Amino acid sequence: MRSRRLLTVLLIVLAFVAGFGLATLLANTGGTAGARGQERLYSQVLRDLQSDYYRPVDVTRVGQAGVNGLLASLDDPYTVYFTHQQATAFDQELSGTYTGIGTEVDSNHGRLTIVKVFAGSPAARARIRPGDVIVAVDGVPTAGRSVNAVVSQILGSAGTKVAVRLRRGTAFIDLTLTRGTITRPLTVSRLIADHGKKVGYVALAAFAQGAGQQVGRDIAALQGRGAQALILDLRDNGGGLVEEAVKVASDFLPPGRVVATERGLHVPTTVLKTVAAHATTLPLVVLVNGNTASASEIVTGALQDDHRATVIGTRTFGKGVVQTVLPLPGGASLKITIAAYLTPRGRNINHKGLQPNIVVAQPTGTTVDLALKRALRFIATGH
Repeated sequence: MRSRRLLTVLLIVLAFVAGFGLATLLANTGGTAGARGQERLYSQVLRDLQSDYYRPVDVTRVGQAGVNGLLASLDDPYTVYFTHQQATAFDQELSGTYTGIGTEVDSNHGRLTIVKVFAGSPAARARIRPGDVIVAVDGVPTAGRSVNAVVSQILGSAGTKVAVRLRRGTAFIDLTLTRGTITRPLTVSRLIADHGKKVGYVALAAFAQGAGQQVGRDIAALQGRGAQALILDLRDNGGGLVEEAVKVASDFLPPGRVVATERGLHVPTTVLKTVAAHATTLPLVVLVNGNTASASEIVTGALQDDHRATVIGTRTFGKGVVQTVLPLPGGASLKITIAAYLTPRGRNINHKGLQPNIVVAQPTGTTVDLALKRALRFIATGH
């Protein structure tokens, strides 16, 4: 997730080699001779390649590989280098508006799987479905590539075309779609009449800018229509901005309650607390699944630890880290992990996830929303 705090520690050393504008990324070790030695070694290897290699050397490509290799050595899948295009796509994702085909994707056991299709989008018109696996984009296989790399290839200017190959079960589907401007709705809300009760349902797609305010508006509207209990659906919500997580938690918890604690080597330990808001006191259920991650887990953990909500679904993803985005030359950027976070009761959920209070799995192919059905039964009966 993206932190807006200013980091005072220097994390990046950039050097441009042989006039080719190659960004050399080095971890700063406090200005030690070891870091300078690695920089000199890297520069010498590049010079030797340029002067002696039997074919022309694309130093930009070599430099990109060097950066990716450096980051891979950290064994942290969340610290990644963004090209200018990828950085733009990331910013658009957090703003809620972008140009593309109207899908959300995630990596599922190494397969790039579509988890959401937005209504009215090019993907929806082409009848792309959640669960479809993206096999190739413009003829380039997706195997072994990161989600960010594939998404940046799918995104592009409105009106341009992109070819995607999907696998649905055992069948392959080839489609050519025209990109459009997608405004992703932050929330979907409705009032559900069940067992003689009115239940307000709010599904939050991402912790993009304005998420906390929008959830608060939806709650107020549902209460105005007579809602007696609430369901907050965070399934397939991969996170977003940490400040929006605090605001969403503040929609349900009184001011001053701990939401999470951040701890990192180069940043001060920070206790995040709910901000002044008109928090609802209605009974609350939170729905989660294996794609509930990051900011979603912060909110879920806070509500669960405070005994404010009953959590229903399956174990969450387990991304318990805080990140910031640092600018690099040429419009590129580095999304870097700066801290881990703990739930209010001190739980570190990184690589572990959060265990629901009530476990309800959704078998593949099942059309009935079993977790939602179980949530309504819990609200009606108390168990």
